[in-house]
Amino acid sequence: MTDTGIGASVRRKEDYRFLTGNGRYLDDMNRPGQAHAYFLRSPHAHATFTIDGSAASKMPGVVAVYTGADIAESGLGGLICGWTITGKNGEPHKAPAHPLLALDTVRHVGDTVAVVIADSYHQAKSAAEQVVVDYKALPAVTSVVDAVDSNAPQVHADAPGNICYDWELGDKAATDAAFESAHHVTRVELVNNRVVPSAMEPRAALGEYDVGTDELTLYTTSQNPHVARLVMSAFIGLAPEHKLRIVAPDIGGGFGSKIFIYLEEVVTAWAARNLKRPGEVDGGTFGILHDRLPRARSRFSGRAGFGQGRQISGIASIDAGEYGGLSVHLFHLRPHLAVRDPDAGSIYDRRHLL
Repeated sequence: MTDTGIGASVRRKEDYRFLTGNGRYLDDMNRPGQAHAYFLRSPHAHATFTIDGSAASKMPGVVAVYTGADIAESGLGGLICGWTITGKNGEPHKAPAHPLLALDTVRHVGDTVAVVIADSYHQAKSAAEQVVVDYKALPAVTSVVDAVDSNAPQVHADAPGNICYDWELGDKAATDAAFESAHHVTRVELVNNRVVPSAMEPRAALGEYDVGTDELTLYTTSQNPHVARLVMSAFIGLAPEHKLRIVAPDIGGGFGSKIFIYLEEVVTAWAARNLKRPGEVDGGTFGILHDRLPRARSRFSGRAGFGQGRQISGIASIDAGEYGGLSVHLFHLRPHLAVRDPDAGSIYDRRHLL
């Protein structure tokens, strides 16, 4: 082995500036005249509400107080679902609107109802305590089993039964036949607890608007800046794509959680343009735990049929559900799989191994 070429040790080049404290993370950035944002969140899982931010707007250092009505009036769209699933009935999944700030109903603990922008973070946080929100709590459920009960409260009117989609794969007839002829059937139910990816650096965003060029720059802790630019311009309507720049500086961990587009990023950039002043938001621990970031708890139930020689004759009926963030719809996945069994004579088709 030589010091160069194939088999040689390759010295890492990116570590020095991080080990010497010279990384450049979003919170290291400060723009001239920068303001700070604080998002007010719901303590209720499900409630209607009215809101009054007039008292907060008079607090020291406050630049603006925005609610869902302000966002709606501006014409800015909401967050989108980036993937379409077609259910077994041939219809696309139910994707209710996801406003950047709730208008009159909150649907999960931590749902955002207002944003306060002030000269400092502490001024914004103090002013947020003066925002008057009158909540009228509604029934809520936290179990996927309870959510599909016929008497369960509806999270979204356009997702009847709280079902996002019912997806079916495979050959149901062949699978049913495999279970009918199975020597033994084993059933299992598994619950995957709710988890939260927790990076060392919380999510954060800094918006800056150039009045002269009418260009908007968003510095954000994103693992996916190119798609973020596309979605924010083409679907949310933040700015034309050629007028929108997304910059991802050094990122302090992500675990996939920073791939998504979050409402705080969009609102921060929108407010910077609206106020013609740079503005920053730091997600903080509460934001990490209570908005769309968490991986919701899910339940999986399934069964496996075995022949007399212990061959698997069929696997079927796997149900999964989620209830977390605004992804509060249940989805059902039922892959039907028939595996060849010499005793049962069932059908094997690789297309069903999905």
